[in-house]
Amino acid sequence: MLQLKTRNALFLLMYAIPNTILSFGIVYIINNALAGKKGLLGADTGWLFLGLIICTYALNIFFQRQLNRYSFHLLYENEKRVFGKILQSSLPKLEKFGAKRFFTAVEDLRTFSFLPYAVTHTVNSLLMLVLCIIYMFSLSLIAAMVVILMISALAGAYLYVIRTMSKKVSILRGYNEQYFQYVDDVMKGFKELKLSFFRRENLMNKFLTPNRNNARDLDFKINYIFLSIGLVSQYGLYFIVGVVLFLLPFTGWLSAADIIAYVVMILFISGPINNLINLQQIFTRFRVANGRIKKFVSDFDMLDDAPQQATDDASAFSDLTFKDIHFNYHNDAGETMFSLGPVDLQVNNNETIFIIGGNGSGKSTFINLLTGLYKPTAGKIVLNGADGPHRIEELQSLIAAVFTDNHLFSQNYETFSLDGNPEYSSLLRLMQLDKVVGEDTEAAARRKFSKGQSKRMSLIFALLEKKPVIVLDEWAADQDPHFRKYFYETLLPQLKEQGKTVIAVTHDDAYFHLADRIVKFDKGVIVKDIRVSTEALHSEAIWS
Repeated sequence: MLQLKTRNALFLLMYAIPNTILSFGIVYIINNALAGKKGLLGADTGWLFLGLIICTYALNIFFQRQLNRYSFHLLYENEKRVFGKILQSSLPKLEKFGAKRFFTAVEDLRTFSFLPYAVTHTVNSLLMLVLCIIYMFSLSLIAAMVVILMISALAGAYLYVIRTMSKKVSILRGYNEQYFQYVDDVMKGFKELKLSFFRRENLMNKFLTPNRNNARDLDFKINYIFLSIGLVSQYGLYFIVGVVLFLLPFTGWLSAADIIAYVVMILFISGPINNLINLQQIFTRFRVANGRIKKFVSDFDMLDDAPQQATDDASAFSDLTFKDIHFNYHNDAGETMFSLGPVDLQVNNNETIFIIGGNGSGKSTFINLLTGLYKPTAGKIVLNGADGPHRIEELQSLIAAVFTDNHLFSQNYETFSLDGNPEYSSLLRLMQLDKVVGEDTEAAARRKFSKGQSKRMSLIFALLEKKPVIVLDEWAADQDPHFRKYFYETLLPQLKEQGKTVIAVTHDDAYFHLADRIVKFDKGVIVKDIRVSTEALHSEAIWS
């Protein structure tokens, strides 16, 4: 995700080299002025000093503007990329990794908002450190080597600590992923939690509290270690200054005239050294975040997940055939947890088919295969007499669905508009929602509904898509008895008159006689396919 291109590296050098030279010029003037060197205490030097400050400031302002533009472009483009990966993903993959992976990936991306600060201070500090060391070598070779050895020892100890911290930061990220999972449980299972004191206590005391305590302790340890090593570097520099003041002149490796220059250089480079040390914490988080984002992209980056272009002809449906279709659920160990199939089924245009079966019989898996959300493990899907690699995408362009866990979007992502739409107004009346919604506007449609009302709204939106196949997953289960009867006896016949093909998962055996066919699943296979018009319906016989 984070890659330094050659063009960007050249841009950094074009900024860093002149900026470092200008900054070193400022330090050089200060150092020699303190040493009392003649020719550096006049007005001309003062004007030169002011010019260096202005030029350095202007250069930094220009660079920061460009770097911030690049960094935020990188950040927001990758946010769009991550979002796009989710949209391109398959349903099994999303079910496997869960929503928390998406949220933590976005959080990891936000880590790179510190990139401009980190890059600027790192480049400036490194080059300034190099120039100051070169200057110290020009004063005394042996003294410079002694100072470098001591600085290298401090840096080596710090880098060793940093290497151990990377693993701990990754563990901390894992704790935070679990925390988001608990938050999701609270939001989605709030009512169930409120009904059980022990459930709430177990969530809080056995899961969330240990998680937060472990995260707190680890976070404290990580930050304390970074703080401690920072203090070691700070007081280590004081030790180096002591060596320069009291040891090197005694050994004759540094002349008395150069002591002030050396001390000024060491005190000055303490800033760049501390910057580099403190920035390691940010770079450690960068490395962890970058690795996790790469893993996220890798997990969701499968060629067979890429969506194909939908067909423009959303009315060309004559028949759909499942030939020896299989689908297997696997756990993380690769073991098969549930199998659907073999499924052999033909759906004809303008049929009304009820899908029935007990819990765990395979109805939902079949619906996910029918709508192209799952791809078959084996078998062929034949659409309008033809099969091929893109038939699933073409089938999806013909289907509008309302799932049992339907969702009303916060915005209108469709190709149609609701504002002043007479067809939408007519459908509101048909679904007996005109008085509930009030106005035929987008704003009125994006509000909180009861579960039954939200499913009616979802069906309205499905019908506005004008697709020939309607899939309803236990749609009537959340309707009151009056509207349930209205749905089966009035709405379904109207949809049939309009030429729609309706495939509905249902348990309402009182209305089975209104279907053209009843398809029963049990243990992942079709055990009955009853044509209502030709066979007598006996509820006990159907369910047995």
